[in-house]
Amino acid sequence: MEGTGVEIAQITFFLAKEGVTMVSIIEDEADLEGEKAVQTFDFEVEDAACRFIYFEAKSVRKNPPWLDFINEQMGDVPITFSSTSQSPNGLLLISVDKRLFAAVFGRSAVGYLNRKMLEPDFGIKTAMNMCGNEEIRQTRSQSNTITPTHIDRQATKPSDSFVFGLSEAEDLRYISAHIKGNRNTTLQGRDSLTVKVIGEEKLSWKKVIAQCQEFLGRFGARDYIALFPNYRNFQPASDEDAAILDAALIAALRAKDYGKIELCIPEFLLEEDYSFSYSNKAERENTIYSFLEPEQMEKVFKTPEAITVDHLQKKRIFAYSTAEERVLGYRRWSIYNCLVYEHELDGRYFILNDGRWVQVDPDFYKSIVEFIADRVQEEAPEDWYLDIDISDDAAKRNSEAIFNARIVELRPTCVLFDRAKLQIGAGRKDKEFCDVLDLRGDGVVRIINAKQYKDASSINYLFSQAKFYCEAFLNDDTFLREIREFIEKSPSPQRAEYLDYIKPEIENNHGADYVLCLWLLYDKNTAAPSKGDIPLIAQYELKLMHDHLRKVCKFQEIIIRFIPVKTTRYTLSRKNKKAA
Repeated sequence: MEGTGVEIAQITFFLAKEGVTMVSIIEDEADLEGEKAVQTFDFEVEDAACRFIYFEAKSVRKNPPWLDFINEQMGDVPITFSSTSQSPNGLLLISVDKRLFAAVFGRSAVGYLNRKMLEPDFGIKTAMNMCGNEEIRQTRSQSNTITPTHIDRQATKPSDSFVFGLSEAEDLRYISAHIKGNRNTTLQGRDSLTVKVIGEEKLSWKKVIAQCQEFLGRFGARDYIALFPNYRNFQPASDEDAAILDAALIAALRAKDYGKIELCIPEFLLEEDYSFSYSNKAERENTIYSFLEPEQMEKVFKTPEAITVDHLQKKRIFAYSTAEERVLGYRRWSIYNCLVYEHELDGRYFILNDGRWVQVDPDFYKSIVEFIADRVQEEAPEDWYLDIDISDDAAKRNSEAIFNARIVELRPTCVLFDRAKLQIGAGRKDKEFCDVLDLRGDGVVRIINAKQYKDASSINYLFSQAKFYCEAFLNDDTFLREIREFIEKSPSPQRAEYLDYIKPEIENNHGADYVLCLWLLYDKNTAAPSKGDIPLIAQYELKLMHDHLRKVCKFQEIIIRFIPVKTTRYTLSRKNKKAA
């Protein structure tokens, strides 16, 4: 049939993975046939096979919550509202060069696509490759800090990435930009790609097919690596690779090979507030662990054959509240989501983290490994604080707070900042600055932060915390004043020397006068780790912190030490307290 010249100004595309068909791209559990006025049409445009699925979605609206609230005072004559509306929706499936595109129309259409069948990050990769980094309108990123923060930026006119002020510590999650050399066309998105055209030349059928062909070619390009260093260097693994990697994980667990396996909650929890359990029994006792380690799964799964991906995903780890003396049923994670596993496959490096397999960009991986090897300074611990016992028999846990207190006992000139309650800016009075402040014999002050060497989450927190507090120390007047007041009230006999060293004015304090020490505490009965043993995702956090504090804040040195300590493996059985 001859076209009538109708054009469209905006359209949103998804790209299906290789091998996906017009049937398998539809979500099995979605009852598309149950929708009203469902119609399917097959046709060809520019030798591209197309299928259009049309349906109408019904929406019923009733009283909003605010009207129900008002009706509380309306007596016997309440106000009622009801409305029924129908909206048109459509899925346009286009087969181009043996790959399937899906264009969605209407509010409900996207819900009928099988998300597992779609290429992740299709939109953002294609937009970065086709637009470059000079005509950007909007970005959305996530900061890699103690508390991940979503950051939206919008420029009043198309600008380059430098104007947006994106830092290496942010992962780019969304982009909106003009195509190079064509300010009338904007590409935007992340998993999907939205095309917007202004001016007279909108998208005709012929242009839609041509655009899909171009999108397919540019999606696979790697221009974005040089243009957008903020884009995530961890790309989702393919389903095929994930299946092979899962098999490697299961084999390692069944063989009790825990060398590259960690077990940790995929969020940071304060150790003094929580322990962990693999059960949440209401009447019987639950076994409580002070910390997680992969060996515990030998008690959870009675035989090696019982360890499967399905069982790991279904079996839960619960938080046990020390304050409430009960397992918190609402704070739980699947064991699979708590596993961190690093594995090399066919020369490529993968990480399982928070339930997702991701492939590390080869150049990015190489840059981290070389940075840790060449730039990070690792030194042996001094003899005077070796083998400190950090076990707390009363609380049934091991605590770095015991280590920090013992450090100050052994070296009374130090100032103990662990658990200090200080203020930064107009924030809450709950900051620490560091664990221990030490004026060395050569007259240089070192800022010491200690953390147990247990898992990537706690190590990440150590590095992020050090960056956050050290930067605030050099830039925030309130924090500096609070630090000096805390030192003045401390029992250290060298209070005056510290206060002479740490000037009361921000402009007179310089990072070059300070040494930052990162002390990682490990069980003395195990082999001593080294900086290369730190999990890769924590090595990345270390690189970000190291670069910022050395290059921007100009700290004199950043030194890592692995400290042997005495620990105790505590377990206990507790019945849940019944709610009052």
